[in-house]
Amino acid sequence: MPPVPTVADTKRAFYQHHPRPIHSVYQRVMEEMLVEMHLLQVNAGFRYHPLYALGVVTSFDTLMAYYTPVAHRDSIFQALCRALGHDPEVFRSDAQRWQTLAQGDSGTALRTWFSQPEATLSAHDPLQIELQSWLTPPVPKYSRLVGIGLLTLVQRVFPDGEEQWPTAVQTLTHTLNLNGEKVERDLDLYRSTLERLTQAQAMLADILKGGKAKQPTSALPEVPAS
Repeated sequence: MPPVPTVADTKRAFYQHHPRPIHSVYQRVMEEMLVEMHLLQVNAGFRYHPLYALGVVTSFDTLMAYYTPVAHRDSIFQALCRALGHDPEVFRSDAQRWQTLAQGDSGTALRTWFSQPEATLSAHDPLQIELQSWLTPPVPKYSRLVGIGLLTLVQRVFPDGEEQWPTAVQTLTHTLNLNGEKVERDLDLYRSTLERLTQAQAMLADILKGGKAKQPTSALPEVPAS
């Protein structure tokens, strides 16, 4: 059996796949996400599930939405997945498939199910079948990224019903036998991280804007530099 990689091994692999510097505003966020995924994966209870992929992709895309240069975003995502031995295309494909299902007939069926949560999930609808696969032994280990996946799914099912999100997340949490308090704490942490990053981005924009004002003939620099 090969030795279990350490956090240092995973970080080293990440920077081998993406050798360019990452701006300090984002570096800590990305390293925290990398470590979180590493600690989950080396756990004996880890099992890949599309719900996890949806959380990973959503978290990355949301946190890195304003990262520049834009061309580096995909390289960073590729490095994040490959450093952990994952295929980034599988993550993207599964996440997109779930979002497409949630916005189509499967989303309509799930909305109906939410209105009568005592009913069992359907054995015929593809999205509900995949949701139920979470309960197939060995049950995957829960992580914060799974909680983000749950929230994302609910947001796609109820795109104009923000007031329904908390109850829907609670319903799915109960159905999948997850710890409701932990899921809520994790989602609160996620929201807090987004708020901090938004504030940091605003500060960075002000700094860059100030630099541009002092040098009107120069172009606004991208960060990080290649």
